[in-house]
Amino acid sequence: MKLIRIIKSIRRLLFINKLRVVLSLIGITVGITSVIIMTALGEGARNKMLSQIEAMGSNLITIDAGKIKEVIGRKRQTQKVNTLKLKDSDALIEECGSIDKIAPTQDQAFLIKYGNGGTNCRVIGTTPDYPAIRNFKIDYGRFFTEEENKISARAAIVGTKVVDNLFYKANPIGEFIRINNVPFEIIGVLQKKGSSYDGADEDEVIFIPIQTGMRRLFNVDYIKNIYMHVKDKSKMKSAEDEIRELLRERHRLNLRDKEDDFTIQNMYTTLKAENETSSSFTFLISGVAGLSLLVGGVGILAMMLLSVKERTPEIGLRMAVGAKPNDILIQFLLEATILSSVGGTLGVIAGAAGTSLINHFTDFNALITEQSIFVSVIISCFIGIFFGAYPARRASLTQPIKALRG
Repeated sequence: MKLIRIIKSIRRLLFINKLRVVLSLIGITVGITSVIIMTALGEGARNKMLSQIEAMGSNLITIDAGKIKEVIGRKRQTQKVNTLKLKDSDALIEECGSIDKIAPTQDQAFLIKYGNGGTNCRVIGTTPDYPAIRNFKIDYGRFFTEEENKISARAAIVGTKVVDNLFYKANPIGEFIRINNVPFEIIGVLQKKGSSYDGADEDEVIFIPIQTGMRRLFNVDYIKNIYMHVKDKSKMKSAEDEIRELLRERHRLNLRDKEDDFTIQNMYTTLKAENETSSSFTFLISGVAGLSLLVGGVGILAMMLLSVKERTPEIGLRMAVGAKPNDILIQFLLEATILSSVGGTLGVIAGAAGTSLINHFTDFNALITEQSIFVSVIISCFIGIFFGAYPARRASLTQPIKALRG
């Protein structure tokens, strides 16, 4: 019966003070909407970053020649060196027992010609293990073999954007393209992969045997990177230490007490760091959005205080006929909580709609989690309890005789 009375009281409050109630609900609704959308954006950004890092390859360790620094999310070489060699790659696979696959690379941008058409893209010289290490899949055709690498075969595997730009989506297998005026036969086409976590377009690439590239295109005797697959994820750190020690020894850095002339990147460590950073960012922007909830809470407080003042005769009458202070306290506390919960529910609905619109009209994939919905509902209930506590307490302390006298 008490609950029915409270619901009737709320209905009466809604009809009598429509504008006041709507303004109070708007504050809570906007606050919860902001929290839902902000956490969805943060979670979407986090998932995108983590998926891009994982797409780089599992159990992956990379070596970059020289010192590498991240500038606005992109890797930049701050120290150019030519000390990283193919022989370093051979030594690593032979002497590091924790590594089971390795792929050295050298790359450069070239003008690619086919018939009367042309396009600029990155040409990567590597070895047959590269697709397995970096999670590249062949759509049709094949990747080159170790034998083709040894004999410096002029074989090329192209990305989907290269096919679109030069062949207009026609099957290019068996066709010849010219890279820096050197003819290469296309033997494979890659599946669509998208961008790497540092923003590089991995669909606008061409892979060739590294021996071919070093002799016919790049005209250098050194490499830029080495990609390695570690057998056991739990031994990534020890593998990194083993790799560093071997390279320092080969480059005679220990004898001269010099800094590393290479940069080792452990993708497992990077994944953990990015996960922690993204979680902190999501928490931060949710906190900023949560400030708007305080405005909604103050609105609930103001409305309930006015309601207590206007309903003083009603409170006095109820207490005169037997209602206890706790009954009045619970009634007003529930009124504030229910109103706040209604605003929270509307906020969740509006947040879900806003997130859907963002996903529909942009390429971003904002993600609403069950946790964010649950937390938003709990927060809205808590706001009702917290900001409704003082007005409810004030109502429960009303003196019946004074209240009836007005």
